[in-house]
Amino acid sequence: MEIKVRKIVALILCICICVTSISADAKTKKVTGKDGKYITWNYDKDTKTLTFSGKGVISDFILDGHAPEPEWYVWNKETERIVIEEGITVIGEGAFSDFVSVRDVHLPETLIKISGDAFNENMQLKSINFPENLKNISSYAFSGCEKMELPMFPSKLKTIGEYAFCCCENLELSVLPSKLEKLGEYAFCGCNKIKTFSFSKNTKKVTKGILSECKLLSKINMSKNTEVISEYAFSYCPQIKKIKLPKNVRTVTMSAFIGTSLKKIMLPSKVQVIKNGSHGNKGLGNGYEVKKLRIIEIHTKKLKKIEKNSFGGLSRKAVIKVPKTKKKQYTKMLRKSGLSKKIKIKSL
Repeated sequence: MEIKVRKIVALILCICICVTSISADAKTKKVTGKDGKYITWNYDKDTKTLTFSGKGVISDFILDGHAPEPEWYVWNKETERIVIEEGITVIGEGAFSDFVSVRDVHLPETLIKISGDAFNENMQLKSINFPENLKNISSYAFSGCEKMELPMFPSKLKTIGEYAFCCCENLELSVLPSKLEKLGEYAFCGCNKIKTFSFSKNTKKVTKGILSECKLLSKINMSKNTEVISEYAFSYCPQIKKIKLPKNVRTVTMSAFIGTSLKKIMLPSKVQVIKNGSHGNKGLGNGYEVKKLRIIEIHTKKLKKIEKNSFGGLSRKAVIKVPKTKKKQYTKMLRKSGLSKKIKIKSL
């Protein structure tokens, strides 16, 4: 009996020590500090707001379990609002990654760059402003911010990195800024509210997976300057029933169309290369992934190469139409690429 009492007393003492320790830890969390020489930060417990003031660059933070955490990171679970004041020009890599309670972010007009992973996995983030001077949104900057409502992109924006807005399921973006120069791979993949998407006039390459798995996407407006359609660009977008490839396209990767509802694909007159793009597998998937596709029209007379299995997965009921003067040459190229002999090749 005495032993049991001692155990209970010891357990109570242990719990008291833990609670006291946690309470003390909460009280000792810093609410203000410096980031480098020119930037200070402050946390307001009442409003749950984290504010940065000063000039220059907010430091990088790589969330890998090895790099030391910046002082402000102790508030990553409590912070609901982040305010970056005028004078800050760059938000460092991973600076606010995994701030799980943030709902609102205010950015200054002086900001020119949001670095990679800056707000990655801020799953409660809903409201943010993009200042007019912003030029660069880097890789994974807002990836996984599933509640974010995106404002208009600033007109000076030049770069959107790979996976920058991947899985931002509440994003309804439709138009990119006209001066955009670089659009990274998978930048908008999994953005399930996008219905219409218009590329900027400078777009020469539709990058890999750029709009893959956008479940409501049905209309795509490409630039007349587009020359390359990359692998998986529009893959698994089941609402895409029609698509018009610009006349200046020279390279088409067939895996771009896996998982769409296209009935017809027309390859324009300047196409020189048809790629597979599915890394050794069938270019059009496993048949059921393009089950409605029945007609492929090849209008080019400049075709130089068809990669192996580019048309793999195409239904045996489908027909490929080619220029009459090129039928013999293209038939040989198509069969050599692995096209089933049960798929008919006809003249346009």
